[in-house]
Amino acid sequence: MSMIQFDVLVPPAAAGEVRDAFQRALDILVRREMLASGTVAMQRVRIDDSVHAELAETYERDRGEPADGAETHRYRIDVEGVDSLNSLAMGLSRILTPKAELPRDPVMLEDQDRFEAPSIYPWTVEVFR
Repeated sequence: MSMIQFDVLVPPAAAGEVRDAFQRALDILVRREMLASGTVAMQRVRIDDSVHAELAETYERDRGEPADGAETHRYRIDVEGVDSLNSLAMGLSRILTPKAELPRDPVMLEDQDRFEAPSIYPWTVEVFR
């Protein structure tokens, strides 16, 4: 079984909602026969201080509020029957960071930072085979 692991800085009250959103997405992919199976497990974790500091900075910048009450939760997503784990991880990341609307003009796209969408909750991801 392959695994995708998201570490997300999220308020405790919203942690279960994030887990449920991941599970709904996996259930849809299973129904559409794009995955054989997919499950999500969630736990509160302590991560490296430098990574936590970066997530907290992103949280404050993107949400405009301090990350004081937010905690790091790990979402372990076990999947079977997927063609591309990386593609699935990036698709699931849309739960945490909405897709940005990009112009069709390649010159405008040279300044990519202008079009970045803020994350709902900051995250890191790892893929394990």
